[in-house]
Amino acid sequence: MGLHSPYATVIWDYINRGMPFAKEGTLTPNEVYALTAFLLYKNGVIPEDQVVDAQSLPQVKMPNRDGHVVPEWKHGMPRPFPNKP
Repeated sequence: MGLHSPYATVIWDYINRGMPFAKEGTLTPNEVYALTAFLLYKNGVIPEDQVVDAQSLPQVKMPNRDGHVVPEWKHGMPRPFPNKP
């Protein structure tokens, strides 16, 4: 997700809504920003010392920001990204 999301705010939202497992939504905003910053750093998107907060997160330029393409798909067609075991 770190490199495929067109916007860093998508990662923040995913973490905020879905983590931790079975206790979704219990992280504080600062914990969500910290985890988002860690993931962005580990994926080489931001430097280790960059501060990530409500003002700076939308400014993060994601690697796939300009190339994000939603695959063409219509009901009844095979999934464009099939699940693989």
